[in-house]
Amino acid sequence: MKSFAAALALLVPFIASAADDEAATLRAHLQANYPSLAYVERYRAAYPAEVQGSDALWTTAALPTVVNASQLVMSLVGLQDQHVGLGGSAAGQTETLGVLFRTSSDGQMIAWRVFDSIAAAIKPGDTILAIDKVATKDWLEQVQKVTFGGNRRSRSAEAALHFGMATRVVHQMQGIGETVMLTVQSKGEKARTVSLRYEPMSEQRAAAVSEAVNRRDLPVLFSASGVRVGTMRLGAFAPQYDPLYNKVAELAEKEPGATEDSAMLDGFCAIVGRFVNEYDVIATQADVMVLDLRGNMGGFGREARLLSAAMTRIAPPPTFDVFASGKAGVVKLVAQPEDEVCMHVSQQKPLIVLTDAGTRSSGELMSAWMWASGAIIAGERTIGAGGGYEFGSSGFKLEKSGFNVRTSGNFTFFDQSGQLKGGEADEQALLNTVASDAFAPSHLRPFAIQSAGMAPDIASASTLGDLHDGGVAQVARVIAALQRQAVLKN
Repeated sequence: MKSFAAALALLVPFIASAADDEAATLRAHLQANYPSLAYVERYRAAYPAEVQGSDALWTTAALPTVVNASQLVMSLVGLQDQHVGLGGSAAGQTETLGVLFRTSSDGQMIAWRVFDSIAAAIKPGDTILAIDKVATKDWLEQVQKVTFGGNRRSRSAEAALHFGMATRVVHQMQGIGETVMLTVQSKGEKARTVSLRYEPMSEQRAAAVSEAVNRRDLPVLFSASGVRVGTMRLGAFAPQYDPLYNKVAELAEKEPGATEDSAMLDGFCAIVGRFVNEYDVIATQADVMVLDLRGNMGGFGREARLLSAAMTRIAPPPTFDVFASGKAGVVKLVAQPEDEVCMHVSQQKPLIVLTDAGTRSSGELMSAWMWASGAIIAGERTIGAGGGYEFGSSGFKLEKSGFNVRTSGNFTFFDQSGQLKGGEADEQALLNTVASDAFAPSHLRPFAIQSAGMAPDIASASTLGDLHDGGVAQVARVIAALQRQAVLKN
């Protein structure tokens, strides 16, 4: 793969002795501040086939060689953490092709959303056959090795997202220059070659991304195996781009005694109200409702929790953020706020939450909350970004290299059983619980999705056909499986 190797050669090396200092500094930072390196070890032991990288960066092993961005990334991929990233002056600015891509389980990729005119040569739904003359399946297999995350399938989904928009250093790691050549094929047409150039990400383009990911793939209503299916779509929790949220929050801020937090919650409840109204109209015509979280890009977790509560009659389970405590063998648990529920949908129908390997962050939290409240999770295991970092965080600065390293600042644990309490906790005892049964979700004990992802009740791999038809056939397969299990009536 000459293009990949050539691009990596362009990554600017820095002095080896300085790199040794940087590696030692980063090791000390991780050992003191990472939520739980013992958790990482438990995951690596549970899923050895999914592990990449080594543990050299954070253990007492010899320090890894870190003389360029490639070696820094290869050291950090061992964390199996989707929330790792490189920033700082050496990383370059965020850039985009104006396209969002999605992948299937067998290594295919389509142009899912075209959100900017710079990508006018691409049509939504085009199959991507090759990238810089490398077959897409081979390209994804190679690039997932330098993509952060817990499992190969999700790393491929993440690599496809980053291909469409990421920092320059990420694209260099992917073997991509400032211009990329795609071999694409529209339905019923011959393959063609398209050349696209990366352009700077802007506020306008970011807003276009938010609008694009929230567009429906599934029809509002359709039938499958004699069942009337109604659908809703949530692609991101980005209220800053929602005119309704901004209008309500701004008005609420002007009320006597209002705080920034109370105004934010008023804005969230306005979004929930709009969602509930649409949901109820659709649900009156449906036997089962499907919430499409495929490719959900995450965002504000409190908005996701309020929406989860609105769709179910069972409150989302208590949720705890897990932080490093500064003490060996001890972690700190902090309960997430449980805001008063805005409202509930009036139409209670069986609810299926559709996920894929690109469902990330708060989208995953929502799937876990809704599963705990009785929803059926179907599709693919989610990406495993079960932690997070503060919005706008620049990360830990490596002075000599010019990079900032950003990692998860916390892991998220769910506890329907009521076993967890805020405060310090024995790390190994806690991990013995959440790592049970290969980190499977549970109603009877605390569970976690960091690295492992949220496992579906009904596994259904995404095919290229599913990407092209929006998932109608996939939902039909899920409905049929539930009928065989007598969960749904024929």
